[in-house]
Amino acid sequence: MKLLLRAALLMLFSNLTHAHTLDLKKPVITDARAFWLQKTIIAYNNATIASCEIVFSSYGKLSLPKQRGTGIPLLNIQKKLTNTDYAAMPNVAGYSVFQIPTAYEALIPNVLKGAFAFVAFDADGNILDATGLQISGILDDVFAYSGSLGVSYQNNTPTLHVWAPTAKNIHLQRFANHTNDSFVTSQPLTYNPKTGVWSIVGTPDWNEQYYLLEVDVYVPETGKFMKNIVTDPYAISLAANGAKSQFINLDDPKIAPKNWANLQKPNTDLRNTTIYEVHTRDFSINDPTVAAQDQGKFTAFGYDGKTKPISNGMAHLIRLAGAGLTHIELLPSFDFGSVNEIVTEQAKFDLKGAPDSDTQQATYFGSREKDGFNWGYDPVHYGVPEGGYSTNPNGSQRILEFRSMVEALNTNNLRVIMDVVYNHTFQAGQNQFSVLDKIVPNYYYRLSQNGQIQRTSCCPDLATEYRMTEKLMFETILRWIKYYKIDGFRFDLMNFHTVDAMVRLKKEINALTIEKDGIDGKNILLLGEGWDFGSAKEKGLYIANQSNMAGTGIGTFNDRIRDALHGGYNENPIEIRKQGVINGLSYDWNGYEYQKRTRTDLLFETDRLKVGLAGGLKTYQFTDANDQPNTGIGLNYTGYTDQPHESISYVSKHDNETLFDQNVFKMPMGEAGMATTSVADRLQAQNIAISFIALGQGTPFFHLGCDMLRSKSLDRDSYNSGDWYNKVDFSYTQNNFGVGLPNAEKNAQRWDIMRPLLANKGIYPTKNDIVANTKHLETMLKIRQSSPLFALPNAQEIQKRLKFYNTGAAQQDALVVMELSDEVGERLDKNNKRILVFFNANKTDQMFVINEYKEKQLALHPAQASDATAQKALFNSKCGLFTIPARTTCVFLLK
Repeated sequence: MKLLLRAALLMLFSNLTHAHTLDLKKPVITDARAFWLQKTIIAYNNATIASCEIVFSSYGKLSLPKQRGTGIPLLNIQKKLTNTDYAAMPNVAGYSVFQIPTAYEALIPNVLKGAFAFVAFDADGNILDATGLQISGILDDVFAYSGSLGVSYQNNTPTLHVWAPTAKNIHLQRFANHTNDSFVTSQPLTYNPKTGVWSIVGTPDWNEQYYLLEVDVYVPETGKFMKNIVTDPYAISLAANGAKSQFINLDDPKIAPKNWANLQKPNTDLRNTTIYEVHTRDFSINDPTVAAQDQGKFTAFGYDGKTKPISNGMAHLIRLAGAGLTHIELLPSFDFGSVNEIVTEQAKFDLKGAPDSDTQQATYFGSREKDGFNWGYDPVHYGVPEGGYSTNPNGSQRILEFRSMVEALNTNNLRVIMDVVYNHTFQAGQNQFSVLDKIVPNYYYRLSQNGQIQRTSCCPDLATEYRMTEKLMFETILRWIKYYKIDGFRFDLMNFHTVDAMVRLKKEINALTIEKDGIDGKNILLLGEGWDFGSAKEKGLYIANQSNMAGTGIGTFNDRIRDALHGGYNENPIEIRKQGVINGLSYDWNGYEYQKRTRTDLLFETDRLKVGLAGGLKTYQFTDANDQPNTGIGLNYTGYTDQPHESISYVSKHDNETLFDQNVFKMPMGEAGMATTSVADRLQAQNIAISFIALGQGTPFFHLGCDMLRSKSLDRDSYNSGDWYNKVDFSYTQNNFGVGLPNAEKNAQRWDIMRPLLANKGIYPTKNDIVANTKHLETMLKIRQSSPLFALPNAQEIQKRLKFYNTGAAQQDALVVMELSDEVGERLDKNNKRILVFFNANKTDQMFVINEYKEKQLALHPAQASDATAQKALFNSKCGLFTIPARTTCVFLLK
């Protein structure tokens, strides 16, 4: 009976296939407005049709049928979908539901391997509509796979698994080395129709050889079958520029530092995490104390004075670690596609010129794609270190060098966070650096209602709401944890993922144990950008934005405290002048008619800072500038976290202008009769911004060079501006201000504003200014680490122990007075009963009386003993009077 049924179905399949294989010069179907949600369930947004079918071709020549009845008939089950019926696809709400009859189910796997379309007819059999089908739903339903993908080893023998349920065939092309002329053989992979996985078992001699996948698959965008030659999306190692994947066993001791297995992690209380964001190339490419072959590479982090002479850059990081810095966050260090990894093929530039000249950017930007610089937000292979940061991009040297970098940082008391980019890939479709789409077309990406890949991130948006895309994210994250000992992950545009996915990932990571995995998963940090935009939001998903992540324990970047401090980012030539609390809002007006510049605005922004200092908590209660009781969320949604560590507090990072450059635009420059801001005041403004970030509840985050008055010559987006505009000088000789007008593409509309600023020598800091800035961050880190009161464990303790003076409508301008008490509840600080922090952002000294401190004995924090400005602070015990110097942070201790 089974044989007869199979024979009947095969005949039906053959008849249906040939019935509509017509000679057409091009495909008719160019979109995909129907959704194949489950094995037998189709959604389409029109219930007025009389009938519908799936027409298909196993040969890739698909055209509209000449008559009804040539395809698989669909049953209208008279149901409308809601946005909760399919968690990954709330965008099908309101669509009608159609079902494939049971008799046709056996055809489905073969249909998926060819060309197919949804066709709707009227009552007379005339075609009303024809469209492609989006297939992520059915592939998840039928072929979701939980086993190993990529290369795995057993007894030194590699096995390769590739998930490709729509492919007709896959062959393995094998190479003895990374060159094409070392081709060894082509071998077919075996298909498992239950899982959609193709596999092949190798032999031990395959180890360290290279391979490519030859995938025969129908590609809707071309309307035909393609023989795609592509790398492995789960690749462990690569040839230069990701040209080939490599068979490598990550357990091989040859590709690990000598003491890798016994590497001891720094002892870190994650409640008191502090993060310093570093770009691998920026860190050392201009450091003359690093050997030329190691500049811009992972190996530069090994210049720590142990096996190699200490470099200026590592000396800087080691001092910060000694002061209390706990984590280095590396901008993308996985394989990305925007840089040629072969150093000898990279372009070099001589960009010297006048400070306000447009020559430098013109010389560079004509060939900018040919140099060795990019931020790296262009993923190609998620589980492999970037070859451009290795001294040899061909093969496993990059693995050894990445691990050696982690070891060097860990042994110098710094944990390592990776910036990861699972919201998009560099390319999709049939493009050179497309990988996922060449293996399973139209599965991995978030598609519009019309079936087009969405690009709201800038590039093709990944759809991690689908099970196998999520698997790729989870598996590669776990690889970095288990095999590279990474201590945390910063998710670029985390709001392109769902809350559920991020919570599941956190749960899976937390389940890792020392005994079972060699890793304590509870010490792994997760944080990310939680903005409120993008294709995931448009699709209706419950996105991982700031407010939705509250209560998850995953941190999001707090732009409220950032904007309150410096005024925010704006491309508008007038609004770019908008000031914040640290650079003059109301109390030191710069003379420009930007919006919201009154004292009322200053008081509001000061209140926002207070909520930020309280960890951005929704529930934090305080008296606002209107003399009213308020909460964090009540202050125009300034507070959005449930717990303090969910707030990543920052004033600058790699995006947008640096803090120094922000202040160049915003602080008075003598226009409109205003006074000119001195370099000394610029230094103090930078310092007080750092103080607010360092001494608040939550997780402080600092941009590389924010403690060196770093400038990018006013560039607002330096992702591809090269080493010239992104230069960091660890000799502290200069801060890179005035190296020419930044690139025209992103900045030309503001060049007329920039020219006089860049030419103004009164803005340029000296080496002494830069050194003073570096010492200030070290001082603030020492203060933070000196007391657990600066990192209270939860919202309840913050409400109980943290309060503000100088509140209400009559408060003194730009003065925040914060008290941390250890006289309530359990004793946390064995040295101090109370800590008083004065943030005087104003350009004048300020005196402030706190009556309850009369007759108390307070002293300035010993970490500020070498801070000449802070030492000018006074406390009169008889009347409880504090005198705080202008633009200065002072910390007083009550023993």
